[in-house]
Amino acid sequence: MASRKKSKEPLTRANGTMTESAYLAWIRSCLRAKSLRWPPRNTALELARRPYSGPNKRQKWEFQCAICLEWFKKDDVVVDHYPEEAGSILSVEDIGPFAERLYCEVGNLRVLCEFDHRVHTLQSSHGYSREEAILEIKVNDTMKDKKTTLALLQENGYNNCTNDEKRKVALREIFQKEK
Repeated sequence: MASRKKSKEPLTRANGTMTESAYLAWIRSCLRAKSLRWPPRNTALELARRPYSGPNKRQKWEFQCAICLEWFKKDDVVVDHYPEEAGSILSVEDIGPFAERLYCEVGNLRVLCEFDHRVHTLQSSHGYSREEAILEIKVNDTMKDKKTTLALLQENGYNNCTNDEKRKVALREIFQKEK
């Protein structure tokens, strides 16, 4: 069994059992868990839904993605903070503003399918265009299966990709040629 790496950060919270970053992560996790029951979040879902009329008798509603305008079951959508994101907690002083942004009104929320949420997250966190974000998702999803990745690289003449970074570069080239 691998041993846990000792943190260099001092254990200053919870009777000396948590680092500052673990403490802040715990608070963020608690706030996010409670936000799932925030009434404006549920209102955003209600505004994006319609009765389901397909063959699945167990599904009552379907929800429309605000970006692609396709309809999805509830398990395939997320409520996204937009245009202002909830942000992060990097210090104790960030807790109040984070909670204010997290527990916002319905006008700052939208429903997105999982794919468009992944794209939007990459766009906002890395500054990618929509096309660049979609390409990164395709590369990252392909990299999850090493056997498929290596086969695709060999098919396209990339035989000297000895590490993940080289494989990612090669996959980007392959997928860009496919356009």
